[in-house]
Amino acid sequence: MIVDIHTHIFPPKFVEERERLAAHDPQFGAMYASEKAIMATAEDLRESMRTAGVNVSVVCGFWWQDPELAAEHAQYLGDVAAQSDGSMIAFAPTFDRPDRCAGIGEVRLSDHAEFPATDAPMLVHCSEEVGHLYPGKSGGLSPGGLWRLLQAQPRARVIAAHWGAGFPFFGLMPEVARILEEGRLLVDTAATSYLYQPEVFRRGIELIGTRNIAWGSDYPLRSQSVDLGQARDALRTDGEINAILGGNAARFLGLEG
Repeated sequence: MIVDIHTHIFPPKFVEERERLAAHDPQFGAMYASEKAIMATAEDLRESMRTAGVNVSVVCGFWWQDPELAAEHAQYLGDVAAQSDGSMIAFAPTFDRPDRCAGIGEVRLSDHAEFPATDAPMLVHCSEEVGHLYPGKSGGLSPGGLWRLLQAQPRARVIAAHWGAGFPFFGLMPEVARILEEGRLLVDTAATSYLYQPEVFRRGIELIGTRNIAWGSDYPLRSQSVDLGQARDALRTDGEINAILGGNAARFLGLEG
C-alpha cells in the first residue's frame, strides 16, 4: 500500500474565487494569490493518484482564519472522503472537525499557541528556523514548539510536516526517543526537494529510525509521481520502502488489516 500522508485539495468554488479569498485571508494570499500556485480539486488528486500508483492520500485543506471558510472546506473534504471508497482520508482545517474527517490539519499555529486537546491525529505545519524564505514558511512550529505540544498533550498523535523542521536531530535525546517509542509522532517528508538534499532520508533514518518517517508529497506543490520516485531512489531496502512509503502511515492511521 502506497500512502501519501500530506496532500491539499480545495472545493472548485474556492479555486474559482482565488482572488477574493486571497484578499480575505493574508496567509492564503501569501501562498495562493499568484495563479502559478496550483490549487487542486479532488478530481485532480484522483487522477494524480491513478498516474502515480498511490493507494491512499490524506487530504488537507487550508488553515483559514475565518471559521466559516474552515467549516465549508472541512465539509468538502469530508464529502470527498466519504465518496472515495477509502482512497482519501480527510483532515479538517479546524479543530471543530465534522464526523467524516478522520483528523485535523494542516494546523498552522505558532509555538506558543494553545492546541485544543484531541484524540484525533493532527498534521502540524513545522517551519525551519534557518534557511531560505518561501511562501508559507511562517505560521508553523519550530522543533521547540513541537516538543512543547507533545509534552503538554500526552495523548496527542502528531504528524510533523516537513521533517518536523529538523526535529529528527533531537531523536538522539533519551526523552525524545521515548516519545518516538510510544508511536504517537510521525515525521513526514513533504516538500523535501525544496528544503533538503536527498541525503536527508538517510540521516533521518539514522537519527529516528525507519518506523517514524512517512512519505508525503505536499501535492499539488509537488507532483506525486515525481516525489514518489525521488523518495524511492533515496531508500535502500524493501523494508525502508514498505515502511516509509505506506506502512508507517497505515499503522498510524489505523488502515492495517
